[in-house]
Amino acid sequence: MPWNLGPSVNTLDGMDCWRTWFFEECEEAKLFGMTKRHLPLITKYGYGVVPYTVGTKVLLEDAPYFNATKTHHRVCGPYEVYAFSELPDDAKPIFPKEGPILVYEDARPDRGPWLDGSKKRNIDGIEVRFRQMASRFDYFPFRFGIRRAKGWKIKLVKHIDDCRLCK
Repeated sequence: MPWNLGPSVNTLDGMDCWRTWFFEECEEAKLFGMTKRHLPLITKYGYGVVPYTVGTKVLLEDAPYFNATKTHHRVCGPYEVYAFSELPDDAKPIFPKEGPILVYEDARPDRGPWLDGSKKRNIDGIEVRFRQMASRFDYFPFRFGIRRAKGWKIKLVKHIDDCRLCK
């Protein structure tokens, strides 16, 4: 796993796999939000890491599914990163410094799409209840655009001891 940042992002099938408790919100908004701590994964070079560009492929892990089943991780994708044609009012362009913007900082991230609250979802026939706590992460102010890429699918990855998605 790049940058040793814990289980919120891992590598699967050669792509970054971002774990989220806000899967539906990401899909609907075509955005992924992160904290400043994770920004280097997108903007810097490092061991096994290159900056994101337009078309970079990523995966999303639907975190509540594993929390409910304890047997499988539900991974969806790939998604492709896209450049914004325009930014929300008061947004600050973050990356890259020149050219089309891939990452911005939202001036008022508490407007959403990630908010606090209790949620109930039916995920592949499994009734799941969970809490979303966006405020704990400053509402994920750093955002990049994602949209479903060709070949998008849902993949169930069996959880095992020393699981690569749990490191």
